[in-house]
Amino acid sequence: MPINEITYKPKYNGSRRFALYLWPVWAVLFFYFLYAAAVTQSYNPQGLLAFIFSAMTFTLLFRVFRQATFADQTVVKRYFIRDLRIDYKDITAFDPYGSKAKTGNISMQMMHPESARQFAKIINQLMTHKKIKLKKLK
Repeated sequence: MPINEITYKPKYNGSRRFALYLWPVWAVLFFYFLYAAAVTQSYNPQGLLAFIFSAMTFTLLFRVFRQATFADQTVVKRYFIRDLRIDYKDITAFDPYGSKAKTGNISMQMMHPESARQFAKIINQLMTHKKIKLKKLK
């Protein structure tokens, strides 16, 4: 019995939603402190602040996504970077923190618990239909 296309839209908890709202502020602050460090040639504290805001700005892009579509392969649509395509044969593990694959991971950290359970239900459904065969990580 073939499985139809499933579209999943995550719901994040309050702190992650707050981080998404602050993303433009962090990006502006990163460029400001980078500029301040370059102009003053003082890497303390402007360099440290530029590093902190760059970490907050750029790592968030890889941890959040708009939706995941499960059909012939998993397509994860992210906010500001290109879509992530994961073949089912490349998925190696699934745990409460997300799905791990050779070509990329799907993070479930800071998701609303109900949303994480819904994602786990979809993964279990795909395993039932033998689309995903999990392997042990070495």
